[in-house]
Amino acid sequence: MKKKMKAVVAALLALCLAFALSACGDGGGGGEAPAPAPEPEAPATEPAPEPSSDAPATIKIGIPTPLSGMIAGFGMGTPYVEQLAVDAVNAQGGIYIEEYDTKIPLEIIVVDTESDPAKAGEIAEQLATNDQVNMFLARHTPNTTIPVALVGERYGIPTVSNGCPTDPLMAAGPFEWVFHGFWDTGEAMDTFVSMWKELGYGEGTKIGLLLPNDADAIAWKESITARCEAEGFIAIDPGTYEMGNQDWTSIINKFKEENVQILCGNDVAPNFSSFLNQAIEQNLQYDLATMGRAFLFPSDANALPLEAAEYLTNETWWAPTLPYASSIDGMTARELADKWMEDSGDDWYATLGDKYSGMEIIIDALTRAASLDPAKIRQALLETDLQTIAAHIKYDPATQSCVTPIAGGQWRLTEDGDRVEVHIVYTGTFPAGVEPDMPIAKP
Repeated sequence: MKKKMKAVVAALLALCLAFALSACGDGGGGGEAPAPAPEPEAPATEPAPEPSSDAPATIKIGIPTPLSGMIAGFGMGTPYVEQLAVDAVNAQGGIYIEEYDTKIPLEIIVVDTESDPAKAGEIAEQLATNDQVNMFLARHTPNTTIPVALVGERYGIPTVSNGCPTDPLMAAGPFEWVFHGFWDTGEAMDTFVSMWKELGYGEGTKIGLLLPNDADAIAWKESITARCEAEGFIAIDPGTYEMGNQDWTSIINKFKEENVQILCGNDVAPNFSSFLNQAIEQNLQYDLATMGRAFLFPSDANALPLEAAEYLTNETWWAPTLPYASSIDGMTARELADKWMEDSGDDWYATLGDKYSGMEIIIDALTRAASLDPAKIRQALLETDLQTIAAHIKYDPATQSCVTPIAGGQWRLTEDGDRVEVHIVYTGTFPAGVEPDMPIAKP
């Protein structure tokens, strides 16, 4: 599996490393960015201690993130959520750094990757060389996590990563400076299969694969096909396709010929939306769709025809019902979701937990290191043992990774019937005591 996964990311590694000696501009443009949420109100601040004459003005955290492009849904909540953590720390004057004998405020530098792996690497290069960031926060699928991780590794910059399946990231390593927390594609398939079995599907069920030819989907393909074989499911694979594919006729005809019952794969929202509209036009009949990436977030799910969006299923890795709280100020998962929804007017996103938790890990490591020496920060990360708002983080010393919870979600119409919202229908590896919002159901 490891050897095969190495091949999956080989093309992505070559693309990222091509930018390792280049710098970029501002990282913006290229697609319509989601409307930003209002900035959180800053808490009342204490007077900052008098800094030593050579202390830096801020501790810089570089956050390349997709605010536009194919996976812009993952960027929703940034920089709002990260700034909540920053404001809570800066209200106390910042983080005490021993070599300067003073507290130094945090600063986040968020730049749009435009959902482009090459752009992500280019931006990370600029943040490392021009901005001289002290740490990276890398996340959001292999396409924009791996390039940033590689730059962090190249320059010896401590990097916290999440929001990306573990297996493709580990295949890009080994890493010395990157610390990762998430689930892998096999654990996602455990969730999918458990939901299918709960609905009565078993041996002989025909699973139609929808997978583009990018690194994320190719990593998923191996897990999906292996699990289908193990369960006695029949995988119907029409082959991978280009990003931005516009003609789905051959794939739809293949699924019709094979009487596919479940659609499963990993695709970006624009691709799946294009497929789904043509599937409706061409009267493709299937029972259920379970996908990664394609409709993880309210903005993506509600961009689909409502009659097709209802009953869609996917992995969900954070929810307001989790019994976790901020290690910074005690804010609960529910309070974070409520604050976001009140200030943005939008529904909660699973990535809210990742965004906040990543900042908690960074703040905890800096606090314990009490230093801006990269080696001391790295050692502090290696010794992390922290309950965050999203998961308990304790990295395996061999892989510098840890497994975080995953559950199954299903999109259902609201009471008003004018949109869909996600509900936890299978609790998976969520902690004991978390109950499903409602039972999973067939259309």
